[in-house]
Amino acid sequence: LFIDKITGLPIPEDAQGKGLFTTYTTDNGLALDQINCSYKDSKGNLWFGTNGGGVSQYNGKSFSNYTILHGLASNIIWSILEDTNGNLWFATDGNGISKYDGKVFKNYTTSQGLAGDVVFSIKEDKKGNLWFGTAGGGVSKFDGKKFINYSTAEGLVNKSARDILEDHNGEIWFATLGGISRFNGTDFINYTTANGLPSDTIRSLYQDKKGNIWVGTD
Repeated sequence: LFIDKITGLPIPEDAQGKGLFTTYTTDNGLALDQINCSYKDSKGNLWFGTNGGGVSQYNGKSFSNYTILHGLASNIIWSILEDTNGNLWFATDGNGISKYDGKVFKNYTTSQGLAGDVVFSIKEDKKGNLWFGTAGGGVSKFDGKKFINYSTAEGLVNKSARDILEDHNGEIWFATLGGISRFNGTDFINYTTANGLPSDTIRSLYQDKKGNIWVGTD
């Protein structure tokens, strides 16, 4: 019998290190054991972006893997998003972004107007625009036809954006390696340690039900 040291209550047998987790690896069909991101699509499929093996789709029974041989832009994936039209977008390390419609991949890089080819984050706003946070190139807004890019020249606090959030008011927040930028559609308002942040290296953003913005730093 095992006792919880905090509550003093017995720990159920199925919680004694048994039965709580099922582990999936390359032995089960996963593309690679090092995972950078995961995502659940509208059909219930789980997608895993790996650090060199492409992406894996898990339908609850088996894995299907996609790599550059299938048209994926890169085998290193930093972020995954499904848009309102059901397309899946993959942020890659060095080769831009890939759009997957369920049949074929279409890739976008700086050659098509993307701000940078190392892409860390993806967000779709309420208007259907896709936002991409890059490493060193700033951020891109894509309306389905063209890219509009924003960098420090336009007021962004730093050129590397690790996370993107749309708040309840429709303003876009960027977690960068130099602080936080809030974009109201016209201007950027920036926040750094000078405004009370514990660090200027920002990794994640989240807004709770009360409207508070939570910030994850280094």
